[in-house]
Amino acid sequence: MIKLIASDIDGTLINSKSECTAATIEAITKAREQGMKFAICSGRPVSGIKPLLKGWHLEGLCDYIVGMNGGEVLNVKENKFVSCYPLDRDIILDLMDEYEPMGYIPTYYDDSGLYVQKITQDVINVATRTATPYFEADVRKLTTGPQPKLMFILPSEKMKDIESYYEAHRHDDKYIAFKTAVDLFEFSNPLLAKDVGIRIICAQMNIDLSQVIAFGDTTNDIEMLKAAGIGVCMANGSDDAKAVADVIGDSCDNDGIAKYLNENILKN
Repeated sequence: MIKLIASDIDGTLINSKSECTAATIEAITKAREQGMKFAICSGRPVSGIKPLLKGWHLEGLCDYIVGMNGGEVLNVKENKFVSCYPLDRDIILDLMDEYEPMGYIPTYYDDSGLYVQKITQDVINVATRTATPYFEADVRKLTTGPQPKLMFILPSEKMKDIESYYEAHRHDDKYIAFKTAVDLFEFSNPLLAKDVGIRIICAQMNIDLSQVIAFGDTTNDIEMLKAAGIGVCMANGSDDAKAVADVIGDSCDNDGIAKYLNENILKN
């Protein structure tokens, strides 16, 4: 029996217009009425997700928020916050020195917004899409200690270049990196992934991973999709996420989450 529904945001829970549809909201509402809990799982910080719930009409429907790709977990009702597995400052600075000269824009992400070395149209696109305030600043000076992750913003046509470079030149087992959107490439602690956040929630709920259904669409969702009892990748998802999923659902633009829940999980 499913007791927890976990969902990525962009390309999964919300559609390409950044909307959480009425059908999706209705399905989540029914699931919670039937005793299931609902968790959002994102690469964004928890503090950046909470203000957006109202606009998505999810206030009161979200029981848990997993942020920073599993590095932050908020139990909304009990206001319990857990953080884990940050990336060391020295590693972050070394990665900036290596990747910034190639034209990739390093960022610093906290409760107040997105800080970047320089503002470009790609930065504006990311900030607009995620409804995040953005500022130009010296990211190295802001990075005074360990951080949940390091994110680089880049043109989407350069994604294959940075992925190829990373695979060919990775020289440290103290970090991993992956695409989280068409224009975002992120580094994090190798022990960290979204499944870590899901495991924390399962421990708090005293349930097993087999009782979790997870929805995602891209590389940073892979471990969550693999760990969950049922892993559903959206039809609009990336090939690597589809390869590990148990099910390929419909597109986020075609109420994929709502359709799967209504047809397979919810009781009539």
